[in-house]
Amino acid sequence: MNRLLSVPALVIGLLFTACEKKGFDYKMYQATLEDIDSVYFSATDKMLIADGQARLDFIVEAYRHLTLSTGKDTFELVDLKQFPEGVLKVIEEVSGREVGLSYSSTTIPVDTVKFHAEIGPVRSETKKVALREKPVLPPKVYVDVIFHVWELNPTHSSYDVSSYQNVTHEQLVAAVQYMNELINNKWSHSPNGTSANVEFRLAAKNYLGQTLAQPGFNKQLYSDNVKVNPLATSISYTDVIAYINTNKATLIWNPKAFLNVQVLPMGTNYATSAGYPAKQLAPATGEEAVLGIPTTAVDENDFTVDYANTCVGLPRTIFFPGFERKIEAFKWIGNFYGLYTPLYGTSGRLHHDYCYDTRKFNGQHPFNASYAFAMKVGIDNDKYVTDNVMDDSRYPTLVNSITADQVARMRAVMAKCPGRMNSKTQ
Repeated sequence: MNRLLSVPALVIGLLFTACEKKGFDYKMYQATLEDIDSVYFSATDKMLIADGQARLDFIVEAYRHLTLSTGKDTFELVDLKQFPEGVLKVIEEVSGREVGLSYSSTTIPVDTVKFHAEIGPVRSETKKVALREKPVLPPKVYVDVIFHVWELNPTHSSYDVSSYQNVTHEQLVAAVQYMNELINNKWSHSPNGTSANVEFRLAAKNYLGQTLAQPGFNKQLYSDNVKVNPLATSISYTDVIAYINTNKATLIWNPKAFLNVQVLPMGTNYATSAGYPAKQLAPATGEEAVLGIPTTAVDENDFTVDYANTCVGLPRTIFFPGFERKIEAFKWIGNFYGLYTPLYGTSGRLHHDYCYDTRKFNGQHPFNASYAFAMKVGIDNDKYVTDNVMDDSRYPTLVNSITADQVARMRAVMAKCPGRMNSKTQ
């Protein structure tokens, strides 16, 4: 048997010997400075708050021109990391100063600053950025949050003790803490990021004034009793919503005193069926109405107490995001207070989300279609890194900033939209 194997082994050995490089120096092509034909530069935004924290983190790319064997012209991205430090320069044109790959300011010496990038003799187009004043911090308000956490009864036939995970009080604490950090601008350097000066806190007492054993936690076991159709083979989250509406006296606590968050048995790919603000109080003299809310309320009691109008629907899966991620709950709460995902669309909403200073991208753009990267091409054709708290968190995003316009809209809804007016001054 060994003799039979020796012949194929000898042949394979000869083949590998024939494939030796015999001194040929295999090396990947490395571009030189002379190869660079064009420089792309993005300031990443059109506006910047001059508070020293907001920052432009520039995106610079270099390309070399190639003519393929087919005769087609193309451009190839050049890795800038191979060049010595100092080759790439970003210049602020008004001052003539080299600023590096980021820029922030605490003053407004001019209305507009201008930037371009240089690599050797090749320079990019100039990009303009308007400087804006730091927003006045609004008075601090507090919101008492009650999480109505819907858990499958362990006695139900579909309950799997080996895989079912209950939402814990510790997870609620972590979700609220992180939410407060995000909307109060603790982590962000976004160009138009600011603080909402809002503190969400777990409710200490229930709607009867009784102290809760675990603040903010109202656990609800559900089983076949919530089914709209008793003959249905499974329980849907829509069954739970219908059950909430039928039993709203105990399952929707006073909407003027609490933020009712219903943690539903569903994933983030489902619509929660919770509504945006439906009515607003008539604006006082000198005030502007909140955009996109067409109906005028009679008074602050002019709202319907039901799931769609007075609750936040939260998919329970967000409490199990994986070890590398935080519990990101604000997107759904932001919807409750009138905020939209800043994604370009055909909705007809002004600026697509009623906020001028949020960065937006078109999902149909070839660069954005894969949803594989946090970097996107914006609707102004400039690249930026997505970071907004209202971004769709199923896709890559830093999800750590709220803009000045979003803060103004959220605070206006809190103050003027019945059913959403649940903030307190202490």
